[in-house]
Amino acid sequence: MPAPRDLCRTQYCESCAAINDDLAQQVLALEHSDIATRTHLFAGRYENVYIPSDRLEHINLILDHALELAADILNEDREELALGFWFNIMRQGDITLPHTHDDYDELLSGTYYIKVPDTDSRLTLSINNQKHSVEPREGMFVLFHPATPHEVSENPSPEPRISIGFNIGSKKNQQSSL
Repeated sequence: MPAPRDLCRTQYCESCAAINDDLAQQVLALEHSDIATRTHLFAGRYENVYIPSDRLEHINLILDHALELAADILNEDREELALGFWFNIMRQGDITLPHTHDDYDELLSGTYYIKVPDTDSRLTLSINNQKHSVEPREGMFVLFHPATPHEVSENPSPEPRISIGFNIGSKKNQQSSL
């Protein structure tokens, strides 16, 4: 069963936040390496950077927590869920254009914040024709229905904003998007 269309849930994960500094360094070191794949070139930057999880120490703590949250929201067995993820690295002046994640059979989408500069850059979700603004913080998960249009305002900071985007679907219906 997919997430409710009006879903916007946030949750802080202290144990996840504890590894953010190390993870941010690893992601920045690998983003232009041969093992990284970059997709979705918009407004002069690749919005999605894919780095294999086996190259990132402790990433499974965050991915496992995302699956636990999804199992609770979807009322599904965690072992029946599949997760696909990517990194979003926003440098000064970068934006993320409005988009959705409902291309395949996703049941739930979300973001986890690794590094958030002290700025007014926000995630905006359009739910039931109303804009909902989320002020991100390091260690925060934001979960929403895959068909929810969302965007991110400009990062005015010289420090990069780093997050993990993810889609969760059923292992039974797993597509290449996960």
